[in-house]
Amino acid sequence: MRLREGSTTGTIVAGSDSWGNDANQLDYPNGLYVDALANIYVGDSKNYRVMIWRNGSSRGTQVAGAGYYGETLSEIAEILGLTVDSHRNIYIAEKYTHRVTKWAPGATSGILVAGGNGEGPNSDQLSYPGGLSLDEAHSYLYIADSGNNRIQRIVLGGSINAITVAGGNGAGSNNNQFNSPSDVCFSKSIGAIYIADQYNNRVTRWYIDATSGVTIAGMDGYSGASPVLLNGPCGLALSLNESFLYVADSGNSRVQRFMII
Repeated sequence: MRLREGSTTGTIVAGSDSWGNDANQLDYPNGLYVDALANIYVGDSKNYRVMIWRNGSSRGTQVAGAGYYGETLSEIAEILGLTVDSHRNIYIAEKYTHRVTKWAPGATSGILVAGGNGEGPNSDQLSYPGGLSLDEAHSYLYIADSGNNRIQRIVLGGSINAITVAGGNGAGSNNNQFNSPSDVCFSKSIGAIYIADQYNNRVTRWYIDATSGVTIAGMDGYSGASPVLLNGPCGLALSLNESFLYVADSGNSRVQRFMII
């Protein structure tokens, strides 16, 4: 759905009002990216593919995946997150293979960039990776490593061994911990990362090389429906000028906007 500023009614811009696997349908979309031309990339999770809806089109085009479940590099094992770089390479976080793959434009298979060695806590492993965010200036990819309660960073084009840049201290609500971080969003303007800390019902901000984060939205450990509370935040997006942070407040069935201060 597309919701214009100030409007209370959305417009369908990808998919339809029924699920399916036709070119105009989706099944459990999970992961979204909009490029500079307003083309929409959608992680079509239960169809095991990534679709692109070009601006103004009523039908999508499959650009990654085989359209059925699989664990080879030409297949996708359910999508938990995706992002796209300036060269139209698609990065996909896969649920059941605990890996992140990169799909070049026109490719029929992906390249392993992180994980893929079974679920686990080692530097070459992930556990249910979710949201992804790029820092292209430094060739970094940030990964919300949900099951390991940490944020991992890899150098693109380098080793699949990642380093932990936030969390990694077990599940918890302290300011150096997470409880199932579901998304990460890199800020170009301040060089920090924002994390949707799902089961702590908060969003935290971590500066690079910090050993702890600061809560900027929600209240640690408290869920609720008031404007200052969150309930299971699961997605993040910064406005173009990074003045506002948008939060998918899943348990409250709403999107919240917070001013960055």
